[in-house]
Amino acid sequence: MKSKILVEEPIPYRVFQRDSDNRASIPFSLSILEAIQGRLEVRSSATSWKTVGIIERQIGQFSGFIESVPIGQHNLSARIVSEQADEVLAEILIGPIFVGDLWLLAGQSNMEGCGKLIDVDEPQPGVSCFYFGDRWDLAVEPLSWQLESDDPVHRGNTGNREQQIQEIRRNRVLGSGLGLAFGKHLLRETGIPVGLIMVAQGATSMAQWDPALAHLGGGSLYGSMLRVVQAVGGRVKGCLWYQGESDTTSDEAPFYYDRFGNFVQSLRRDLNDSSLPFIYAQLGPVMITLGTVPAWPEESQWNRIQHEQLRMESELENMYLVPTIDAKLDDFIHLSTDSLREIGKRMAWAALASAYDRPVAQTGPRLSRTVWNDDRTELLLDFSGINGAFRPVERLFGFLLVSGSIPLPLEAHLSEDNRRIVLRLETPVPADCSLCHGSGLNPVINARDELGFPLVVFGPIAV
Repeated sequence: MKSKILVEEPIPYRVFQRDSDNRASIPFSLSILEAIQGRLEVRSSATSWKTVGIIERQIGQFSGFIESVPIGQHNLSARIVSEQADEVLAEILIGPIFVGDLWLLAGQSNMEGCGKLIDVDEPQPGVSCFYFGDRWDLAVEPLSWQLESDDPVHRGNTGNREQQIQEIRRNRVLGSGLGLAFGKHLLRETGIPVGLIMVAQGATSMAQWDPALAHLGGGSLYGSMLRVVQAVGGRVKGCLWYQGESDTTSDEAPFYYDRFGNFVQSLRRDLNDSSLPFIYAQLGPVMITLGTVPAWPEESQWNRIQHEQLRMESELENMYLVPTIDAKLDDFIHLSTDSLREIGKRMAWAALASAYDRPVAQTGPRLSRTVWNDDRTELLLDFSGINGAFRPVERLFGFLLVSGSIPLPLEAHLSEDNRRIVLRLETPVPADCSLCHGSGLNPVINARDELGFPLVVFGPIAV
């Protein structure tokens, strides 16, 4: 039987951002489709019935809020009750809806997800996605459907759009990302539902994410992002960011640090949250076909961006860098499904520390101090952020010590307690040396802590 009540809001699987009291106000919008008389009542599965209007045999629309709905999964009920006989004349149930936390997924293609759609994470109720096209639903791989966006900056101006959407939905084989793994791990650890807000766009630079373009609305990446945040309620718990590949040229890399910092500070200002958690990936490996000399990416600029990303972690509050240098690739630049799943889990660990006051994992190894022996033939590296200790290996790779422009031969080994690294050199080295780890486009590295966090790419630093 056709319902006499049409629910326009809330949409099933929507996640509402909880407030500081761990509750949310749930908006509703209902249409009465038949001329009927009675009182209109609504409630969530956690609240009592509330009268929101009296219907006097008219067709009409009613809207309002169900206040103080606690964290968790809920259903919304609406009914029309006869005032004379207290008889239920019509009733409808909507759900599931959730009160939890919203996380922005922003950046370029590795945040969209380009992994093979094989052995992907299974969906889980409690992890939802606000897809392109302003559509809430259960989070299912792939999360990114650019052509379905309401904003031209994402969908472009292609003809036969509906036909293209259908073809892509039939034939798509790539698109697995890190968002679902992030959301599931966070839900498992906290019990708090997660809403993933997809706003990433492949092959985009920091200049294209410029907050100064916000006035273009859906015609700019930043403006579109702000519009989407307003569409989901105006507040988010934090931002996940994976970007930088497009800036690894001599023309763009010199501006990266300032543009990146401006983006973070502008987003915090515009969302009225000065300490908004910002969890971001350091660029990982990239594979260039043997024998080619591409104009992009430039190796020196790739390493420069990695260094600037690490630098940003210590410059701004509540910034959490996640290493990806140990990731495997599905093509020359896009991470594999398994690696994206691992990066999503690392981002969830960072979120637990930054947004939930539950530091179940350290940041992963960060160089904190270097100490030479008396004759400068042995350099001891101290670290912070290690989870336990480094995993035992016979020899470590990925370190480069340079004097002037000349690489110095060295061997790297773990200390006896596996918490420090010792670089041993054949002869005493001069004072004007610089140290790097993970330099190059596809370095061989194997320094990882007990949780699997690799030592980040760093350098050059003077030692």
